[in-house]
Formats: sequence, C-alpha cells, structure tokens
Amino acid sequence: MAEEKIVNKIVPVETIIEIANYLEDQTEEYKRLFEMDEQKNRGLKFSEQIHEYKGDYPKIKYTVEYKNGKELTETNYNWFIGALDNLEAIKRISMYCDISYSSNVRDRNNYEYKKIHIWLHFTEDTVLISVDGRYEEEQTNRIHSYIRGLIEKNDDRYNKTVRNRKIRIQSFCFSIGFILSYIIYFILMANKDKIPVQLSNYLDSKMVIIIGQWFVSAIVGNVLGLPIMLALYRNILPKTKYSHYSKSSHKSVYVDNIDDYISHNEVQIGDFANNGKNRIIIEKIYKITSKIVLIQLAISILLFFILK
Repeated sequence: MAEEKIVNKIVPVETIIEIANYLEDQTEEYKRLFEMDEQKNRGLKFSEQIHEYKGDYPKIKYTVEYKNGKELTETNYNWFIGALDNLEAIKRISMYCDISYSSNVRDRNNYEYKKIHIWLHFTEDTVLISVDGRYEEEQTNRIHSYIRGLIEKNDDRYNKTVRNRKIRIQSFCFSIGFILSYIIYFILMANKDKIPVQLSNYLDSKMVIIIGQWFVSAIVGNVLGLPIMLALYRNILPKTKYSHYSKSSHKSVYVDNIDDYISHNEVQIGDFANNGKNRIIIEKIYKITSKIVLIQLAISILLFFILK
C-alpha cells in the first residue's frame, strides 16, 4: 500500500500512544505464533518440520527526533513513552514495525515469504501512514483500517474553536469589561457628591448607564482580555494570506488561509504541544463567559424598562 497522508486532524499524544500500544499488541500476537510454531516443530527431524511462522521475531522501532537535531531510535516501548515527557522539544516521531516470516505449510521446498511492514511518521503538521503486506492482504487491510480509524476519530483541526473564534474572544473580553464596568460604576456612585455635576447627571441617565456600560466593557475588555485570548490561540489559528487591496481603508486585506490549514494537521508536539490544553481552556472560558454575556444582556433589557 502506498504512503498515505491524513489531513485536517488534531492528533494528541494519546493517539500516538494508542497506536504504539496497538502495534505492540500485534507484535506480541505474532511472537506467540512464532513460539507455538517453534514448540510444534521442536524435536522433529528437519525433514519432518513444517513451519508456518519461521523467521526473526517481530519488532517495532521508535524514532524520536528533537528540535536540537538529536535523533534517537530504540525498540523499547517504555523508552518511547518516557521520550514523550517533553513534547515541546520533539520535532518528529516515527514508528516502524516489521513482521516477516516464511510459511511452508504444504511443502518446505515451496514456502511463502510473508511480510507486513507498518510505518508511521508524525511531525507538527503532517501524518503519514504506510502499511504494506505480501501474502497478508486481509491482515494488512485490517491493520491499516484500525490505525487510520484511531487518527480519524479525533476532532477536525478546523473546528468550532477556530471557526467561531471571534465570538469566543469577544465573549471573554466583554465579560472582563462588564466586571470592571460595575466596579467603576459603584465607585462613581459612592463618590457621586465629589464628582462634577455634569458627570453626576450622566449617571442618572438610563441610556448612558446601559449603552455606556457596553461601550466601556468593549474598550476596557479588549484592552485587557484580547492579549490573553490571542496567547491561547497563538499556535491554533490559520496563517493569513493576501486577499486584496481596500480602497476605502487604503490597506492590504489579509484573510485566513483555510485551504492550507485544512491540508495539514495539528500533531500536538513541538510548537503545538500545548494546543490541546489551550483548546480545552478556550472552550471552558467560552462556556462561562457566554452565560455572563447573556445574563448582562437580560439585565440591560430589564434596566431599559425599569429605569426612567
């Protein structure tokens, strides 16, 4: 089977570990078959031996390349899991599984050489799979389908967190702004007799109170909240590309390069190591702040009818 590229997927390290566990299970199963075959033929004359699984024991090679240029390859599963402790330092992860054996069930002079080669390659934005088999088509297809399924069950890279980022960012910013606007309002009301009469009169106007609060919340909230949200989104958002020149604003307009974004993945190593955690934080923030915005909207509508 030719090398296959999977795109537009978020691939957490848990998926990579799950694939490694699956490959380890496969090799252990074949090792068991090799041992049973060896025991079955043990003590028999060479001419009487009929092997179904004859060859070197299956093995998996794990390769981890770091951003500093260091590259290590081991066959030990525990070593591999330990190497994933510092995901930010990792540039590439590769797995290679080789299952090869001779099978001469019918005639030892006319044996079949069977093989299954499995290769996976992960970088920050790329996932490549190659599962190749000889005289093992059914098993090869099953392994390929299972591994591909493990990757594709993950969320799309271009999901609601990215598509609807503006409402998530502004929901957070407005929520901060609302809290600060109440603090400012209560401070002004507590010192109403100390402020100029004109400003004091504004505090009695329902339109100033309602519209002013949203205005102040938008400005103050964006000043304080926008840098926080942009930091969380830093390695999650698509890169931009030139779209056109705006005559009205006299500026070049840039838009998200969606085509490039969905043609790659978000493998959570290297620069993307913290993306999984940040995506969860963003959604938790939005879950709370969206309710705050709705509550404030209801309060503003209520004040519009109550205040004179």
